[in-house]
Amino acid sequence: MVEFNVSQSLGLDINRHIAIDAGAGTGKTTVMASRYLQHLLSAEQRATRILPSAPRIPLKGMGAIRVPSKERTDLEDWQGLLPTETVAITFTKKAAAELKGRIRRLIANLNSETENRLTKQGDVAMLLSLVDDAPISTIDSFLSSIVSPWMGLVCEDPTSEQLEEDGAVFLRDEAIRTAWRLQRGLEGKEVGMSGDIEAFLESRDRLSVLLGGQDSSAKVVKGMLKRSLFVEEASRKLQLRADGSLQAESLDQLFLQPVADFIDDWYQSFRGHVLSWVDAWLDSSAAFVTGADEPVGMTRFRYVQFLSTIEPEGKIEKLQWIWLVSHAITTASNLKDINCKSLYRARPPKGNGWPAGIMTKGNCPLQNAVKDMISANAESCADSIRNMLHTPVGLLIRILGQSSHLLNPKISDPEPVPGQTAYPPRLGIDLPQTPPSLEMRLTTELELQVVRDLFIVNAGVGEILSRLKSQEGVRDHDDMHRLAEDLLLTRCPSVCRGWYPKSVIDALDSLGEKPWQDGHLFRAISASQGNEDVHKDLMRRIGILRDLRRQYRAFIIDEYQDTNPQHFRLLARLWGRRRLEESEPAPPASEWDPTICIVGDMKQSIYRFRQAEVTVMRRAVTAIREMNREELAMENRTDSLRRPDFAKDPRVVKSMSFNKGNEIKNKGKEIREWIPFLEGDDGEDVSPESLTRRREGHIEMSTNHRTLPKLMNTMNVIFKDTFSERHHLLPGPWHAESQDLDPARDSERVAKLEWVLPARTGVGPRPLEMGKGIDPFQFDGSDDRELTANLLAKRIAALVGGKPARIYNSNEKSWIDVSEDKIYRPEDIMILVASHARVPLLVKALDEHGVPAIAGKQGMLMFRPAIQTLMSLLWLLTSPFNKTAALAVTRSAIVGMNDSDVITYFQTNDGNHLSNLAKHAPTDEVKSLFERLNYFVENGKVRKAIEVAIDHSDLLYAFPREGDRQDIENWISMYDRISESCGGDAALIFNQLRELSNLEKDGPKSSSSGTGGAVQIMTIHGSKGLEAPVVVAYDIFATGTRDSSFSSSNNVLVTPDIIAGRIHPWRGISKPKSGLWTVAHLFDDGQQRAERRRQFYVALTRARDRLIIAGTPSEGAVVDENERISFKRGKGRQNMGYMFLDGLAYASISSGNEGCVWSQGGLEQEGNTIALNPGELIGQSYLGDACVEGISIFHHPDCFEQSENTALVESWKERLELAKNPAGIEDSRVVRKITCSVPMTSHGLDAAWSCRRRHWLTNKMNWSAERLDLIADEFDAGRWPSAAEFGSLFHRLLEIGLANPGSTTTDLDAKWTESQNDNLTDSKTIEEVMAQSTISEEDVHERTKLRLLHLGKLARNGSLGRLVTGGKYDGFVVEGLRTELPFYLSLEHKPKGLQRTSWSPRGEFVTSEIEAIKSIFNGRADLVLALRDDDGQGWLQVVDAKTKQCLYGFNPSNPLEGNDLQISLDENSPHPATEAEEKILQEHRLQLTLYSIALEVGEMAKPMEQRRKILPPAIQVSASGRMIRMRDEEFELAKRDLDSLIKWSGEVSVADEGKEAPQRLPIEQKSTCEKCPFYTGTIKLCGPIGEMLGPS
Repeated sequence: MVEFNVSQSLGLDINRHIAIDAGAGTGKTTVMASRYLQHLLSAEQRATRILPSAPRIPLKGMGAIRVPSKERTDLEDWQGLLPTETVAITFTKKAAAELKGRIRRLIANLNSETENRLTKQGDVAMLLSLVDDAPISTIDSFLSSIVSPWMGLVCEDPTSEQLEEDGAVFLRDEAIRTAWRLQRGLEGKEVGMSGDIEAFLESRDRLSVLLGGQDSSAKVVKGMLKRSLFVEEASRKLQLRADGSLQAESLDQLFLQPVADFIDDWYQSFRGHVLSWVDAWLDSSAAFVTGADEPVGMTRFRYVQFLSTIEPEGKIEKLQWIWLVSHAITTASNLKDINCKSLYRARPPKGNGWPAGIMTKGNCPLQNAVKDMISANAESCADSIRNMLHTPVGLLIRILGQSSHLLNPKISDPEPVPGQTAYPPRLGIDLPQTPPSLEMRLTTELELQVVRDLFIVNAGVGEILSRLKSQEGVRDHDDMHRLAEDLLLTRCPSVCRGWYPKSVIDALDSLGEKPWQDGHLFRAISASQGNEDVHKDLMRRIGILRDLRRQYRAFIIDEYQDTNPQHFRLLARLWGRRRLEESEPAPPASEWDPTICIVGDMKQSIYRFRQAEVTVMRRAVTAIREMNREELAMENRTDSLRRPDFAKDPRVVKSMSFNKGNEIKNKGKEIREWIPFLEGDDGEDVSPESLTRRREGHIEMSTNHRTLPKLMNTMNVIFKDTFSERHHLLPGPWHAESQDLDPARDSERVAKLEWVLPARTGVGPRPLEMGKGIDPFQFDGSDDRELTANLLAKRIAALVGGKPARIYNSNEKSWIDVSEDKIYRPEDIMILVASHARVPLLVKALDEHGVPAIAGKQGMLMFRPAIQTLMSLLWLLTSPFNKTAALAVTRSAIVGMNDSDVITYFQTNDGNHLSNLAKHAPTDEVKSLFERLNYFVENGKVRKAIEVAIDHSDLLYAFPREGDRQDIENWISMYDRISESCGGDAALIFNQLRELSNLEKDGPKSSSSGTGGAVQIMTIHGSKGLEAPVVVAYDIFATGTRDSSFSSSNNVLVTPDIIAGRIHPWRGISKPKSGLWTVAHLFDDGQQRAERRRQFYVALTRARDRLIIAGTPSEGAVVDENERISFKRGKGRQNMGYMFLDGLAYASISSGNEGCVWSQGGLEQEGNTIALNPGELIGQSYLGDACVEGISIFHHPDCFEQSENTALVESWKERLELAKNPAGIEDSRVVRKITCSVPMTSHGLDAAWSCRRRHWLTNKMNWSAERLDLIADEFDAGRWPSAAEFGSLFHRLLEIGLANPGSTTTDLDAKWTESQNDNLTDSKTIEEVMAQSTISEEDVHERTKLRLLHLGKLARNGSLGRLVTGGKYDGFVVEGLRTELPFYLSLEHKPKGLQRTSWSPRGEFVTSEIEAIKSIFNGRADLVLALRDDDGQGWLQVVDAKTKQCLYGFNPSNPLEGNDLQISLDENSPHPATEAEEKILQEHRLQLTLYSIALEVGEMAKPMEQRRKILPPAIQVSASGRMIRMRDEEFELAKRDLDSLIKWSGEVSVADEGKEAPQRLPIEQKSTCEKCPFYTGTIKLCGPIGEMLGPS
């Protein structure tokens, strides 16, 4: 038992719903795994007290629980929850595997002697078996497992194949192309569309015009398809009508939601200041105003004066009023800035041809004193106005007001002054041929029309896409989510929309904000009254939902901050009321049935691009606290499990004893049963707010076990500023709050904070001279990113190599040695980048400094250099006569011709360039290579040709880095995936790969799995959940400078609240102003900025020992005249570098060091020039005593070992010299003598003996052993399960139902001799067996159960039944038995003269000589009997039950009228007595013999006196109940035949491709062919000699 701190222990409280807010490195995965275990072990918990369990039956599928019933607790009697009742959801497959692994280890370490909640040791094995199939998975996998059994209920075309992302991109593009090809409605029907197709065509054509053409509109639709979940969320929130129409008023909440709580008060204050300002200028007969009036139209002042006469009633009107005033008194270019500089000198501006409307002092006729008084009063009012406008809230209101007024103006525009452009004309639905103005606005009707059209076109293309996926037989995650929504009734199921009445559909579509509630179902039930078919179908679906809910009694959901609204809705649907039987307890007092635990950290929500929303976790936490309050007030059934202000630690059980096996680490501390809410992890009292949260189930875990204390404290103080409200450009629920993480890690290592800050020492342009080495730090023309990469590479090389490092002291003009011993390995270092585009430069720099590095992704795969070479090769392999393909290959690393060679080649060669290159390539090796390639192409083996080219050309010499090799592997994998979908046709594969290239940024990414021994380079997203001793935040000042909008680059913004398309009908002029686009962009940008700060938090908190910041501000850094490192703190968008500097400024001020280098001039540092002395900062960080003591700044290559700058020309000369004069290659190959291990299976031995060619085709040629039919077999086998499944069911019956007489013999262990009653016909045993079947039809299920019962009776009455119940048969009695006995058998033989050879461009050569072949068999024997004869000799006998002829044709009432195997001529003979018995024994003799040999080998390992002899094996003929065994001479013959077959099979497996294939069977053995799948299909792939192959 691992010791937990207080907050971790509170996370184990399984008697309440829990929300764990877990900061970075606080051990949340450990807590989750332990909580899961306590759910399994605890008999007393909320879920067991108030929730009935579903029927507890073993999982579907054979052998889910392999532990015999007598060795474990019966499932119905298990007191805790079962793994199948406990759901654990994680974000990634890797995290799910890690969590499942932890749970398995916790269970495996349990012991019934020390854990008194286990009553039998077999319970451990039972739990482990159930965990394997438990719902511990990603949300996608979990939903798929729920939906899969009900596919026929929720969709008309069930398919199971998961669509790869590459294929999804293809299908999306094809759906869009198809949509734009349609000309009339009938064509739409043919491609899968429904509804009003003419309306779709009209919407499509309008969008093509409005969005600037077909390509632009197609890109918009593609952006929507990629974010389909957000599109659906927006549709819900906008409450679209059935025809897709939308009312402007329905969008009001979109504008009001962020400001609804304060807009009234803000408006009143602002209005008061504006009225005072207007009155101030109207003083003294309005002399300042009247003289500035225009003859026609309103000036800015007169418009504000007009607005002052209006009293808006609603919030929307107030919002627009504020905007219109702001617009009138502010320069247009400043309106989007927080400090918008309104009312300069108290006067409106006069831009855009709109006069200010207030005279200057010089032009005003009033006396100076009066003018000064009026101006002073106006300036005082203007100052109050500016104080309100120059705030984040003021900016938010301005943008929302502008958006609302653009979309749906409630207040009229000013009467225009001639020539003013401040209020450009509006575009209506009917567009003119030419633009009416350089600037334009959209009318309300046009804005709404575009939204409607976007939804209509998206829906139509979605239908086409669904048809395409159906035709391909694939389904993606979005489809599965929609099916889950249909199954869980979050809406009306799609399959029902065509026949349910509209009232029922509307009711089902009215799910509220609390998705666990079923109010919409009750409304639908009421609406369905009177329509019997609809009502019956609806009630069936509701019943299934409540049964699904009943299956699960607890949920643990990780990474909840990255959950999207749809996931929340789907999971919450399972938390509502379940089906209850009459005698079962009432539901809980709260609205949630199962016990819920969510785990997350809102500061780590960084997956918005995957449509995650941080606000989902806020809603869930609020709901959890509400549910706990309700249960605390009204649920008395769990009173004994709760105490006021305490939580029960479920691990503490009275009378529990502990030992090392439980891994107790209590360090002398008492493990308490009741954990106080008031106590913090440090032993001090928590705050009143934290106490309230804990009481309501909201637990904050803040003890960090990852990062060294001083580094953690440094991060804490930086993050306080990072998440400060002062950085909130827009307020909203998407902002995270800072949380101090308490460091608890104890280590001798010293925490370090470093900054790799390249600073130039000179100015002037970089020389273009290529023949001379250049120091890039001497010129301001050098690229900052290149300088950073090279300087960082030097720092890492020093770290991993223990090389010298030093810091420059600007004051002393001296160096400080900071060299360290070699304490870090390359794999201890993690470099985090914001973009894959920055990886190649970094990898190159590290490689040049001898540092191994591997990047998770390096950009677009199809544009990687090695892949472009392979694409050229594939082009030539599929089009040998294509000159362009040949040109690309000849210039590539595969051939390596120079320009003159290429020209000469094409002047003299035409036709097949593969064969031509085999004659005219520049070297003999390349000629030989192309001969080989040509051979494979002519034989249809293009895939093999590619492999040969990779292995034997110069490709991997030209691209030697690990990332290049991984690119090649990924490309080959993609080739294979595409090959499976298009039948292996290389030309089709090439075309699809080329289409992937055309997708550009939507194409496949270059990725690699992490390898040991290398620096790991990954994105911040990829680092989530990982940690490293050294973390580098690379190019930090460029991270966040160019955030692209969520999808604005595609001219569409898709958020869960709104869809906005960027209207641009005329190229060459600015895009019209759009209210919807403005507000969508506002929220998108605000949420993106907030997420960037969360990414900064994630990046820094990966570090354990040392954090290295790498990068320089955009204008670069220089060494100034005082030899300090100087740079300017820029303005503009907040990047991570500025977040870092702001954090340092805040930290220095907080520690009392305001005015130091980090905070000169105070907290606001924008525009300041910062000059650093590294020698000063290495000893004094100015961040406080609890933080790192110093900051190491490396600014120049002089900080590390020096190396000469090599001229570019010189480096190329060296490479060319190597290419011209390669070192002689000596063939020093040594022929190795090897032993080969060949895994084999027992079940195919007899088939291989009867036809060795069948074995060859299956195992050597890798043909699938399945019939190939031109037309599917229509044989109806619906009366019975498959023969394989029925056989498995009967084997299971024997396994758990066969009697065992037991004995006291000493040469068998207890597993053999433990007695058991005969349960072959026991109804409970039969039910347990049937529970593991996959049979869903009730009549088949019942028929199968009766047949098993009948076969059980036959087995009991036969010789086997007599023996296992203590009787004697053929002179033997049973002393014990084992079912499903595992065995491992290794049979070795030494072949003669068997060698392996390999091809190379220099000829074939022997690589190895096969000294020995080990044939490995690993499996289970169905039944082994331990016998003793009359002479006292002990025997072992293999018995294999066969259910052949037990289904069709079987006659249970009259065997003589049934199958051949039902007939028994000699009941007392242990040997076959009929031809059918002889035949079935012959069909399995080698398999049975192998099992017997395995027993024989096992016995030979025992002492002589304990050995038993091996009786020839037997078959239990289930059709008759007879047990028939081989005769002794047959057994010996089978051994010899088996030996011969195994030797041949082993040699076939290890032999080269050139070994001759076995011949087809003679026509006399056609009966053997008639059992072979390669012959029995309608397309014959093999058959007896003389018969035609192919279609029959």
